[in-house]
Amino acid sequence: MLAQRPSFRFLATGALGSLVILTFLFIGIYQSGGSSLYVSKTSQSQPQLRCPSPDTTPTNGTWEFLVERDGQNHGLSEEQCNIAFPKLFIEIDKSAALKQESRISYKELNSRDVEDGMVRGIIDQGELYIVDYAAMPVTATRARSTLNSLHRALKAYPNRSHLPSIEFVVTTEDFAEDPSGPGPIWAYSKRDGDNSVWLMPDFGYWAWPEVQIGPYQEVRRRIAAIDDGEILPDGTVSPGLAFQDKKKQLVWRGSLATNPGVRSKLLKSASGSSWASVRVIDWDDENDLRFNLLPIEDHCRYMFVAHTEGRSFSGRGKYLLNCRSVMISHPLEWREAHHGALVSSGVDANYIEVKKDFSDLSGKIDFLIDNPRVAEQVANNAVRTFRDRYLTPAAESCYWRHLVRQYAAVSDFEPILFSTDRDGKKFARGVPYETWLLMH
Repeated sequence: MLAQRPSFRFLATGALGSLVILTFLFIGIYQSGGSSLYVSKTSQSQPQLRCPSPDTTPTNGTWEFLVERDGQNHGLSEEQCNIAFPKLFIEIDKSAALKQESRISYKELNSRDVEDGMVRGIIDQGELYIVDYAAMPVTATRARSTLNSLHRALKAYPNRSHLPSIEFVVTTEDFAEDPSGPGPIWAYSKRDGDNSVWLMPDFGYWAWPEVQIGPYQEVRRRIAAIDDGEILPDGTVSPGLAFQDKKKQLVWRGSLATNPGVRSKLLKSASGSSWASVRVIDWDDENDLRFNLLPIEDHCRYMFVAHTEGRSFSGRGKYLLNCRSVMISHPLEWREAHHGALVSSGVDANYIEVKKDFSDLSGKIDFLIDNPRVAEQVANNAVRTFRDRYLTPAAESCYWRHLVRQYAAVSDFEPILFSTDRDGKKFARGVPYETWLLMH
């Protein structure tokens, strides 16, 4: 299916060639069982960040993103992705800039042990392979969701064979346990100073069954049906819920255990207020779930939706930003892939920020209730910015491919998919993703 990459494509013949080969053997290539695991890029020209690939589809300046046509297109060209989502790649580009002077080496990558909740993979000619897969005591569905999403972004790309080859490590925990080293790692969230972490989309873009949230595209459809209406199977039209007809309350459902310092302050600030529908959920109590669990789309029936971080990021944020409601959040410590598009003030505000202790929450809710047009403008901005652009399926796949390109641009090696043992027998270092998926 796949051919081994030639290790010495640019070597001359004769004595000079032999000398260069010896140099590679001693300082350029990691040896295992007599066979190399990667090809050094030392002899190749250095790639530039955000360099257009040969598969870019020219637009001649006339193409624009239309959510009705393009929102579910997982195969937009690189140029189309850059036109449609100019604020989406900020964190990737920051990570790449940090590695411009000290590029990712195979030794550096190899120093990151694949521990519980981690996956090591290779992308070669646009195909995904699994090299190592650690125990997943609680995050197995996250791993499959994340890898499915990455696989989809690769497969949907018409010219995926032009994508660069990379080797990488993913963690399916809420955050990287060792965020500042030793080697690079892809994670769902990061903070300032987590310089070894590369942000990737979270598992919820595929599905989140543990909290009874289904496929992301289906959740988006149900949310849009509440806000915009839908055509029912019998042909009748169910009208959408106008913003001013939504419940004039702030809604939140969740567990205190994941971030008691922040979430308990939300409960305290909302306690006894007529504008609050804030309740704690015990995920281990079936009766509590029966009475207090609120389907994610039903959050959109409220005028205001509260967002709080958990152990790190909170996966509910992207769902809330799909609503035509006002998301209210404390200052966020943990960054996610879409956070570059968040605006908390001015005419383009798409959410409202309150203090970390929520001491100003009541005053801001009162202001928004007294000024419904202001609140509605914020909600409309959220729909325009997130539901109809930065949180579309198309944006997610664009993000994955930009991550692959920029990670490759600052890597000083290309992985070799097939290796040879001491007996001369070839073996694959990775399992094709389609095969791996059937085995797990």
